[in-house]
Amino acid sequence: MGDIADNVCKAAKGAAHSLMDVALAKISLAGTLSFFFGNHGTALLAFIVLILIDLFTKWLALAYKYLLDQGICREQAGLWQCVRSMKKAFANRYITSEMMKTKFAGKIILYMVLVAAVVQVDHMAGGEGVFLRTAWYYLAATEALSIVENLRDAGVQSLTPLLTFIRAKMGGIK
Repeated sequence: MGDIADNVCKAAKGAAHSLMDVALAKISLAGTLSFFFGNHGTALLAFIVLILIDLFTKWLALAYKYLLDQGICREQAGLWQCVRSMKKAFANRYITSEMMKTKFAGKIILYMVLVAAVVQVDHMAGGEGVFLRTAWYYLAATEALSIVENLRDAGVQSLTPLLTFIRAKMGGIK
């Protein structure tokens, strides 16, 4: 009976040591997963996706400008042509990585600061989350507006009525 107890103790000690060896990694992974699959993490990821779409559509608009400056007529400078000319637009400095990096980082910082502030306001106001949801809607709406503006600037003139509608719904906020 003593051998069994000794073996159980050794196994428990070995398991405890094994668990503690990777405890920091497990805690970090659990924290990261809970953040990204929680409300704030999901909203942040959605906002990042919107920013990336905005960035891509801005590249389309700048590539469109490059095509027009190269003498391509508006009818020929469609979205596919813009995608194909992005590399040349980068090479000719119509699109610069520094400008895009600064805008991306600035938007993420804005998101973090705004969300941190409105979470505190919500806490002070009783924890209903009204200010947080309002901030999320505002950030999403301004990114959506920017995406539509970029597509319009990339030659998709059929989006002008949608742009007018979004601006009217935002009440001139942007």
